[in-house]
Amino acid sequence: MCWGFYKTLPIYHGVLAVYELICGLIRLGMFLDSSNSINTTKSLRKNSQVVAAFILDWISSMVPTTMGLFILFLSLWCGCRILRSHSCQDSRRHTNLRLRDLISNKPIQRFLIFNCNCPCYIARPKWRFLSRMIFTLVTIGLRFLVIILYATAHHDGNEKNHDSSQSLAVACGITVPSAILILLLDYYHYRVWWHYVPSCDQEPVCGGRRYLKKHKRFIPYHLMGEHRNAMRLGNEPCPAQYCIDRNLEHIMIFHYNTFRPQARWSEVRQINDNHLGTYVGFHRTSPAAAVSIAYTDFQLSLKRPQMLGFGIYFARSIYHTMGKARREGAVICAEVLMGEVREIENAELPFVSNSDLWWMTYDTIYYRHPTDPNRDEFCIKSNTQILKWVIVIEQPYDTKVTQYGLNTEYDDTQCECI
Repeated sequence: MCWGFYKTLPIYHGVLAVYELICGLIRLGMFLDSSNSINTTKSLRKNSQVVAAFILDWISSMVPTTMGLFILFLSLWCGCRILRSHSCQDSRRHTNLRLRDLISNKPIQRFLIFNCNCPCYIARPKWRFLSRMIFTLVTIGLRFLVIILYATAHHDGNEKNHDSSQSLAVACGITVPSAILILLLDYYHYRVWWHYVPSCDQEPVCGGRRYLKKHKRFIPYHLMGEHRNAMRLGNEPCPAQYCIDRNLEHIMIFHYNTFRPQARWSEVRQINDNHLGTYVGFHRTSPAAAVSIAYTDFQLSLKRPQMLGFGIYFARSIYHTMGKARREGAVICAEVLMGEVREIENAELPFVSNSDLWWMTYDTIYYRHPTDPNRDEFCIKSNTQILKWVIVIEQPYDTKVTQYGLNTEYDDTQCECI
C-alpha cells in the first residue's frame, strides 16, 4: 500500500458510509411500504419481531444515519445559499468555498465515521484499533441478529408480509460486507502505525518481509518519548521517576532519551544475588545497518580499536550512545542476557581492549565509568545473548512519517476527541 491510499482512508470510509446510507433508506422504504399495500405495512408494524429487528437495524446503522443527517444538513444549507446567490455573485463563490471546506474538514470526517482522535491514541495505536474493532464487531453482530429476526418472523400465512420480511433480511445482509471492509481499513490504519516499516527498508512487500523473531518492531520516530506532551492529557510521558516497566516499547515511547531503565549492573546484582538475568541496553548505528539487523541479527565489532574488546556494544541510555557510536541514524533498544559478567574500571581496560580472550571466561564486559555512572557501557561476546529489540530510524533518514502525514495526524483534533 502507498501513502496515497493511506491519506484517502477517510474517503473510503465515507464511500462505505454513503453505501450503507443508501441501503438503510431502501430498508426504511421497504419497512414502511414494501409492497405499496397499506394493510401489509400495518401488518409488518404490528409484528413485534419485525419491529424489534427494525429498531436493532437502526441502532446498528448509527454511522450511516449520522452521514444521512449531515447530507441533509448540507442540502438544506446549500439550498438556502443558492437562493441567496441569485442576487449576489460573491455569495455564490463564497458558498462554493464554504461547501468545499465543510467536506474536506478532517474533524468532521472523523465525526461522521465515529473515528475518535483522542490524544491517548497517539502513542497507543493498538487502543484505537481495539476500540474501532469492538464498535464494528458489535455492529456486525447486531446485523446478523437483525437478519435472523427478519428471516424467522412468523406472519400467520400472509405471503406478502413473509416476502417483505425476507427482502428486509436480504437488504440488511448486503451491508455486512461493507462493515467487514471498514474493519479491514481500520486494521490497515493500525498496521501502518504499529507494524511500521521505515522508508529505508527497501525489501519488496510482495515477497514477504521475514524479520527475525527477536525483532519486535520499528517504531516511527514521532512516537519517541521526546514527543510526549506533559500538558496534553493521554499523551504525557511516564510519570514514574523510577519506572520498573521493562517493556521495550514503553521505554522508547514514554521516556525521554536520558532515561536509564535499570541501575548499574553491580547494584542490580547486589539486589539479586547470583543474578544472571537480563539488562536493557541501547545501541546506535546507521539506518542501513539497523534494517540489516532486523533481518540478519547483530554483527560483532571486530575492527580495532575496541575499548572493551571485540563484541557488541550497548549504553545505559539513548543519550549516552551519542559520541560513542561510529555511525548514527538509528537507535536500538534491546533486552540482553548478561550471563557471566566481569566489571572493570579504567585500570583494567588494557586487559580486555582489542581482544576476545575474555570470551573464554565471561559473556559480558561491563565498564564502570569512574566519574559518571550514566556513561557506563557494556560489551557482549555473542548476538545469541540479545533476546529481543525494537528499532527507531531517526528523522533525517526516514521520510515515511512525513509522507504519510503520521506526525500531523492529530494536529487538527477538535474538542480533544474528533
